[in-house]
Amino acid sequence: MSYLSSNDLLNQFLDRYRAWKDHDSVYNHSSELVDIQKSHSGIPCFYYKDIENINQCNDPVVIIDCITEGKHSRRYFNRYKTNKHYIILSNESHCDKIDLDLKISYTWITYYYFLFLAAKYYLSPESFGFCIETEYQFYTAKPMRFVSTNGSVRNERSHLRNQIINRIQYKNFIFKYSGVDYGMPSDQSDVVKFTSDQFDPYTSISKQHHNTGQTLPMDMYNRADFNLVVETDVDYQYGFLLSEKTIKCLITGMPFVIVATPYFLKYLTQLGFHTYGELWDESYDDELDCIKRIDKIVDLCNNLDKFDWAANQSALERIGLKNRSNFLNLNRVMACGFREFEQSILELVV
Repeated sequence: MSYLSSNDLLNQFLDRYRAWKDHDSVYNHSSELVDIQKSHSGIPCFYYKDIENINQCNDPVVIIDCITEGKHSRRYFNRYKTNKHYIILSNESHCDKIDLDLKISYTWITYYYFLFLAAKYYLSPESFGFCIETEYQFYTAKPMRFVSTNGSVRNERSHLRNQIINRIQYKNFIFKYSGVDYGMPSDQSDVVKFTSDQFDPYTSISKQHHNTGQTLPMDMYNRADFNLVVETDVDYQYGFLLSEKTIKCLITGMPFVIVATPYFLKYLTQLGFHTYGELWDESYDDELDCIKRIDKIVDLCNNLDKFDWAANQSALERIGLKNRSNFLNLNRVMACGFREFEQSILELVV
């Protein structure tokens, strides 16, 4: 059995909660800190895959550390015993209870882990990522129309690859999938080199524990007009799991088209970020059928070959700057999550 104090991610979550609550008390004269210390010592916490120890635990409330994952982990949740209530800390939001179809009693708490990680990693002078050039350069006549880098093999990604190969009407693009280029060569401008089908986003490639998932191949980005982002989850109808794949475009200001779950762009704007609906058709975001959504995205990629990038450069730069600037306001996003967490603890423990 492990407790909150023995888990680095949950310790970090609680430390940030305490800092936010202290701020709320000083600046907003809010109520005192909820007795998280009492909950801290009294509520057992387990990693979401630790099914054996979760089921052996007799406590009525259990905290589940699913901080880096989303509802694609639900197959583990439905193996938990139904004799307790679970507080699930997850990177995913906007999950529909019907779609989750969980047999357990639970409270779902969203904590945008990768968003806050990126803000810390690329903006803190103490981090390796602070040394990376993170600003996308806008200029005309880029050699590539789009760039897309994809790691692990998945069915929906393979379908997208096939559609890209068969339907894209131009050749000047980079589509890297599990180490293989299905367009123009990428090796000269990519930071990561790996053998086909052996991609691991957590492999460290420097003495500073800089891993493949944290790399920002700006040379490659700056050669293309937009980034075709393929998110972690594509084939679900509900949920919003924001990963480093999209965040890299937000923090660099690079234009993007995103292959993800429905309403992904809508939920992104709710976090204060901006998309490109004023410049091109983003109706693919409303398509519930995964295959049809991919078809619409491929159609858009073809249409963007005719888009006047030079004439719209100022508008593109403005959107990119707004997205980069929004990282200075993520305290608002964090506050919403902490309020939800605090209320759940009050209802279940206090």
